Amino acid sequence: MRREGDAGIGDLMALEEWLHWAAEHRVGFLQLLPVNAVGDDDAPSPYSAISSVALEPLYLSLERVPGIELPLPPYADDLPPRQLPGGPNYVDYARVRMYKRYHLKRAFARFEDEESLAPLRQEFEAWVLQQGSWLQDFADFRVLSIAYGTNAWWQWPVQDTDIARRIVEGSPASRRQKRYQQWLQWLCAREWAQVRAVADSLGVYLMGDVPIGISVASADVFFERYLFDMNWSGGAPAEGNFAEDPFTAKWGQNWGIPLYRWDVMEHDGFSWWTRRVRKLAEIFKMYRIDHVLGFYRIYAFPWMPDRNSEFLHLSPEEAAARCEGRKPGFRPRPDWTPEDRRANLMQGDHLLSQLLKAAPEQLVIGEDLGCVPDYVRPDLSRLRIAGFKIPHWEIDEHSRICSGQSYNPCSFATYATHDFPPICNDWNDWYANVRAGEQALVDATLSSTELMETRRVARDCERVLGWLGDFAGLTLQQSLVPWGQEIKTALFRALLQSRSAYAALMWTELFDVPVRLNTPGTQGGANWRPRMPFTAAQAASMPQSSWLAELSRSASR
Repeated sequence: MRREGDAGIGDLMALEEWLHWAAEHRVGFLQLLPVNAVGDDDAPSPYSAISSVALEPLYLSLERVPGIELPLPPYADDLPPRQLPGGPNYVDYARVRMYKRYHLKRAFARFEDEESLAPLRQEFEAWVLQQGSWLQDFADFRVLSIAYGTNAWWQWPVQDTDIARRIVEGSPASRRQKRYQQWLQWLCAREWAQVRAVADSLGVYLMGDVPIGISVASADVFFERYLFDMNWSGGAPAEGNFAEDPFTAKWGQNWGIPLYRWDVMEHDGFSWWTRRVRKLAEIFKMYRIDHVLGFYRIYAFPWMPDRNSEFLHLSPEEAAARCEGRKPGFRPRPDWTPEDRRANLMQGDHLLSQLLKAAPEQLVIGEDLGCVPDYVRPDLSRLRIAGFKIPHWEIDEHSRICSGQSYNPCSFATYATHDFPPICNDWNDWYANVRAGEQALVDATLSSTELMETRRVARDCERVLGWLGDFAGLTLQQSLVPWGQEIKTALFRALLQSRSAYAALMWTELFDVPVRLNTPGTQGGANWRPRMPFTAAQAASMPQSSWLAELSRSASR
């Protein structure tokens, strides 16, 4: 998000501005990517957090920090970028961290010393005592990761957690650093509480996100290793021709997350998950369970992502020979037999039931995309977890697209997620392939093989455009055109008129910004870095905002 004076990255004051925009334009909820602390990577994935509870301080609004000196000097966004691609429409994490940390550390020094801030110091210290072990562990982890120059704790000279805690307490400098890290989390809690109050007052829900995993380089895994199985790295199976990079096409997505030891977690009533969900519920009214399929069974690799290139060109047998006979596959079991499917169903149902008990008042969405076993969606519906509906993926037994009126109301309808291009990009790509197929018929330079492949792709793309046109009430002829306002209105009207309880547009789709937020299987570059090229106030005067309000009104949503 963007606001005037936001120091190069979306912050919580910007979020408040967008909450007001939402209330004014018939938007019932704003969905965010995960907001947990992400460490110091150049293009950090929000799905690889260094804590299941701690929040990312970069989203703090500096103007609201006790002890900050106002006015703040302007953020120098006109300097050469430290990260590429650069420019005003990308977050430059390296530069933002430098700017914000400089001012936060100066504010902390004043917070500690100024008499006028004594009541707030008492409030902060009381809050620290209320938080319990997670805050102590996270602050210790940050002190050590800064001291040793990495979050990869297995590279630290100390592996014993008790010794690690004593090291942090062993010097005034590290104790002060620990207090600073706790102070940052207190600031996050205060500012997020204010945002939640604004959202509630406006009647707009904030929707959070619970990643299926936690980074192996996290405070949780370092201090609570007994909860995690680090012999396996969670991910997703191969996507074939849909993948953007060769490893994902052949092997799948290797996310580098350790698996959970569910049997160990059950011994204390899943307290780790309870803590995670209840802290999330302090901010959000709704949340999305990332890769909910992983609660039933999860695809796993017997190697971490930093070894992917080593296995790229190996056969499964050759890969197994390097991994003590282990091959990538579903854990704890595949879905090959009725007995396996029944066991996986029972596991997922039990685990999700425990998760729901942690915050029963929350509205819950389950991201059930990918290789979906037939038992998952009925179980999610029974649990009142709304599964996803991607219209052009909802095909019936007659190879026809399903009408939005046939959708289970316990569902979440959208054309794309952050892992996919906006629908406008896909539409134009599909249309270009249809046109290429037509041109191929008169292109004498193509070989018969090239002609057949071009025509095959064209037929596939024409079928998808026809499906979407049918979903939107358009004829095939009306659908075989480039993306434009008429196509956009027809598609999103149909989405909002579906029976799904929730319908969502990505901001890139709403405001016609053809930018992709993330490309699975790739790291760095533009991933996770695009910024809105306008503020909420500017967006309010843009035709797309009034268009959405009218579309919502006409759809009675």
